[in-house]
Amino acid sequence: MRRFPIIAFLLLCSCTVKENRSVCPCDLLVRPAKALLSDGSVVVSVVQDGAVVKQEMLSREEFEAGECKITVSRKPAVVTVFSGITSMNLLRGRTLDIGYEQECDELFSSSSNAELSGDSFEYPVSLHKNFARLYLTVLNPVPGSQMSVSGTVAGYDLLDAAPREGDFIRAAGEPEVAQGCCIRLPRQLDNSLSLNVVFEGETIRRVPLGSLIAASGYSFADEDLKDITMTVDIEKSYAKVSVADWSNEEIPLIDF
Repeated sequence: MRRFPIIAFLLLCSCTVKENRSVCPCDLLVRPAKALLSDGSVVVSVVQDGAVVKQEMLSREEFEAGECKITVSRKPAVVTVFSGITSMNLLRGRTLDIGYEQECDELFSSSSNAELSGDSFEYPVSLHKNFARLYLTVLNPVPGSQMSVSGTVAGYDLLDAAPREGDFIRAAGEPEVAQGCCIRLPRQLDNSLSLNVVFEGETIRRVPLGSLIAASGYSFADEDLKDITMTVDIEKSYAKVSVADWSNEEIPLIDF
């Protein structure tokens, strides 16, 4: 009996038929490139085809220990990481929101593309400072008034770490305690940040903090946001803005 042609045919088939690995999942390991700079929780979101497909929340210790292992489809993705979450709210797996009359957490974040074309992928992320401390001193405030800082960014989008539009307001204190408050700001989209002076329920002064900060040369588009020190004199209508190691510059108040 001649069986050689059949055996040869089977051997040929076994050599040419290849497994389609593109339908297999990818084991994704997300870890920090260096030690984290803030306490609080870490949230990792994997976005594919414009939607969050997987999300993990870990402690700082778990994330630094390399315990963020996620199985996702083997196709291009955007990996977004936020660290330093303490009081902000994670809503519907899509946004990270600042609560009413709250301030931004000490957030560090990263959002970048990952191909995810193999069986496994190790993804070290470098996180950048995504908040700014505003050290604000108000001189000669209106007696009996209350003050607040307001803006138009109320959180971040977890799809790409972009600032999310919304109402932001944080009390700056009454005149007796306004000598040097600190408010943590989210990354701004425009110059709408303002100091509001309220007396008997009516806003009597609105100081354009955003325009003054921009006039100093500060940019909220920087990869790592710097902290801001600002003194506003309500009576004399002038402001002094200082940023990190920059030299102080006096900027005249405008439109108030």
